[in-house]
Amino acid sequence: MAQTQNRAEDEAARSGGPILVGDTDARATAVWEERYLGSRSAVTLAAARRPDLYLLTDHEGVPFEDDGLRDGEHLRGWMTGRFREVLRDSGVPVRELSGPPEVRLAAARAACADLLANGWALKPPLG
Repeated sequence: MAQTQNRAEDEAARSGGPILVGDTDARATAVWEERYLGSRSAVTLAAARRPDLYLLTDHEGVPFEDDGLRDGEHLRGWMTGRFREVLRDSGVPVRELSGPPEVRLAAARAACADLLANGWALKPPLG
């Protein structure tokens, strides 16, 4: 899964603008592995990249919607906390988004604007 995700990111980066936004990555897959399998695999952890910015959405204030695939509302707090821990330990720059949707969106836009305004280190060209 993580390798497929990375390939999809690379493909999107080839045809997109200066910021690539994804709703999951190898790091998130490792957390889900931990949830379902009890541990994170070395292969998945090795596939985790170091993005220039990680936006973490807090579960508080967002109603749970059961789409038939989700584990359940009772796990949301644990998952948010686990993502916080993993991101903190990874050294990846993180902005946490909380509050009403319009506040979250404004914070995400501001974080992206800051990223562009401050510049970033260029990555090696995609092959």
